[in-house]
Amino acid sequence: MKMKIGKLLGSLVREERGQGLTEYLILLILVAVISIGAVQSLGSTIKKKVQTARDNINRKVDLDERD
Repeated sequence: MKMKIGKLLGSLVREERGQGLTEYLILLILVAVISIGAVQSLGSTIKKKVQTARDNINRKVDLDERD
């Protein structure tokens, strides 16, 4: 499988038509990497916000039960 992909990429680089396709492939990979990084970053931020909200709700419930 790796040999087939290598031959395909090699032939794409040699051909002018393949050059445009290779550029799109590189751009697609770049967008994917940036998207993954953004999702991971936002995911941790959202997790912290949800934890803070949960803690505040639990603290409020505990105070109401004491009264």
